[in-house]
Amino acid sequence: MLKNYFKIAWRNLIKQKGTSFISIFGLACAVACCLVAYLFIEQVWFKGMLQPNKKEIFQLTYTTAEENGIVRYGTVADPIAELLPEEIPYIKSQTQVKTRIPVLIHDLESYQQRAMYVDPGFMDMFSFNLKYGYSGALNDPERVILTEQLSEKLFAESNPMDQEITLVLNGEEKQYKVGGVMQKLSDMELFNFDLLVNNESIKSAYNPASLKDKWNSESWTFIQIEKGIDPSQVQTELAALQKRQNEINPDNPYLSLDLVAYTDLVKMSGEIKNGVISFLAIGPQILLGAIGLFILILAVFNYINISILMATRRIKEIGVRKVIGSRKGQLITQFLSENLMVCFLSIVFGCLLAAIFLLPGFNQIADKNLQLDLFNDPFIWAFLIALTGFITLASGLYPAVFVSSFKPVSILKGNQQLGSKSFLTTVLLTFQFTLAIISIVAGVAFLQTNYINQNRDWGYDNRDKIIVNVPEAKEYSNFKDKLLALAAVEEISGSQNYVGNWQEEKEVSYQEQNHPIAHLKAEGNYAQLLDLRLKEGRFLDPDRISDQEEAILVNEKFMKSLGLTFPVEESVLIDSANYQIVGVVEDFHAFAFEAPIESMVIQAGADSIYSYLTLKMSPGTAAASMDLVKKTWREFFPRGLFEGKLQTEVFDPSFRDVRGVQNVILFAAILSVLLSAMGLFGLVSLNMNARIKDYCVRKIFGAAIVDLSQKLFMRYLISWIIAAVLGGGIAYLIVKSFLDSFFAYHAGVGLVPIGSGVLVLLIVIGVTVSSQLWKVYYANPSQILKSE
Repeated sequence: MLKNYFKIAWRNLIKQKGTSFISIFGLACAVACCLVAYLFIEQVWFKGMLQPNKKEIFQLTYTTAEENGIVRYGTVADPIAELLPEEIPYIKSQTQVKTRIPVLIHDLESYQQRAMYVDPGFMDMFSFNLKYGYSGALNDPERVILTEQLSEKLFAESNPMDQEITLVLNGEEKQYKVGGVMQKLSDMELFNFDLLVNNESIKSAYNPASLKDKWNSESWTFIQIEKGIDPSQVQTELAALQKRQNEINPDNPYLSLDLVAYTDLVKMSGEIKNGVISFLAIGPQILLGAIGLFILILAVFNYINISILMATRRIKEIGVRKVIGSRKGQLITQFLSENLMVCFLSIVFGCLLAAIFLLPGFNQIADKNLQLDLFNDPFIWAFLIALTGFITLASGLYPAVFVSSFKPVSILKGNQQLGSKSFLTTVLLTFQFTLAIISIVAGVAFLQTNYINQNRDWGYDNRDKIIVNVPEAKEYSNFKDKLLALAAVEEISGSQNYVGNWQEEKEVSYQEQNHPIAHLKAEGNYAQLLDLRLKEGRFLDPDRISDQEEAILVNEKFMKSLGLTFPVEESVLIDSANYQIVGVVEDFHAFAFEAPIESMVIQAGADSIYSYLTLKMSPGTAAASMDLVKKTWREFFPRGLFEGKLQTEVFDPSFRDVRGVQNVILFAAILSVLLSAMGLFGLVSLNMNARIKDYCVRKIFGAAIVDLSQKLFMRYLISWIIAAVLGGGIAYLIVKSFLDSFFAYHAGVGLVPIGSGVLVLLIVIGVTVSSQLWKVYYANPSQILKSE
């Protein structure tokens, strides 16, 4: 019987190619969106779950009493790892893990890379597939293992085995040879790193002198216990190590020394300080999950309407089946089996869409490496099976029950009407319209906000300026003089940080009240070089000793926050020293455009050695001079990391992140409009097929096409009006709240976003309904009414 059901289903799919395509395509798009959202959420919550030894691996943690209560730490004292084999006989393997970001040097180019310094047992405990080399390479302290991404970055597609690289950590330079290259890691891996290095190679750099200092030095420590051993046995043995820690280091007593299962690390991340997982990306998870669910609801509603449309062409088949004895349950089973085939095809094509189009695009936007690994990821199969079952029932159950409930007498007499007055389909379509308007409003609002922020006045002239770092203080003066000698350099100024980067947070005390400020220490000419706009007073004078010791420059926000007017007679207190406000500049963006402008203080220092230099170049020469500046920098710091950039580029990461969110929301908006149009197309076709004879009779009696279409348009215009009111109101509340949460300065949700959503939907309704009116316009009444 089931075999016959699937045969009938396949024949109907082939017979009704247009409606079948609409159904499968709509559901496939929803499946692809849900897959991307699921894979993103999965890589957060199921990190490391592909490790074969995951049930035998545990991390050591300890609890201690602090002012805010009991705190659990994910790191433990380094000597504990050394004592583990002596105290606990059940340990199969162990490793310490230290995360560092050294400077990697290769072919005179330098990079900052995420390195994990581990014991050789790390590669025994955790399973990684290698493209080149062997897992035992870390037994040699002079060798490193690279990720495939880093290998391609340094050596392109060539085999990098035995190639040399240099790592600079805490000023200590050490050469290594490549001993292995991992295959591309998926985001299911728990650790984030670019290369693995043997712990022994840096012990001299951080090995404390005293016994107490050794016990104060901490690392992540993992153990793998023998199969069949109860973790509670190991937990009992840890009491002796806890006691030793407290005896040697009573200033940091452990209340407990515990094991945390590797499989519990993610869900316990909020409870573990300095743990392996520190960021669960809840906001992006909610956003992507909401978009996936949003598109899925649209596609399901769309398919319900299409299913009813397809059933109208089989109404007599249903009547005949009932007459010859088919029960309602059998008809429901038949329709659900047909629906299962549609959903199965949708899952297949959805996986293809996700793998070929959506995932590469999303990975590029989000800087991720999500993969649809159907062969090695058991979780994805569970998700796809659950999704198939949900879509099959959600989209097919109502049409199956609805159609199978018709009376055979009414069907065969031709009295059963479908599609003309289906309240549910109208409600579903109105809901689709509402969701489409919300998505369009969100997309346009984000587009506006991104455009406004990218074209917002920065508060200073960002053109013709280069920022360059100074890694070594001893070369500061010579390097500065060398840069100043370049022909295109007009002026130069040093600073502890720079405008566009994170600023030091301090407090200013005025009239016995403390106020938070962003603090930037720089040479006296820095504000003028940056072309900050002076509002009142004067700039700092680099030649005045008093300005270097007791004067500050502030922004307008500082004056408003403290309720001051210029000139300010009283001094303010910063770091226990008094300073006089000599000038006020206009507010400027010092950190990120999505963040509000903070109270800012610029302080000059006497004979200070700064970490950055800002070069003011001749007009139009900044970009062209970057290579020359870098070459000069290399002469002084051949083994350092060059961090030079244009002042115009300081906010690029922030803009890139916002564009990524914008593109995701715009994609959702376009897809929702497309799905709504397909749902409307199905409903209009259903209405046309149900009333085509009525329209032909009217046409014979002289009714104009305008008269015939008026009633049809009116029905959908009512749905549009309801959706415009509901969608506009809901979008205003939701999108405005979302923008307020993420952006200090945004376009808001005004007439343009709401008007765009309402107008776009109206155009979609007009085009879709008009495309179906040709059936009436070109219909031959004699041919259609002949069947009567």
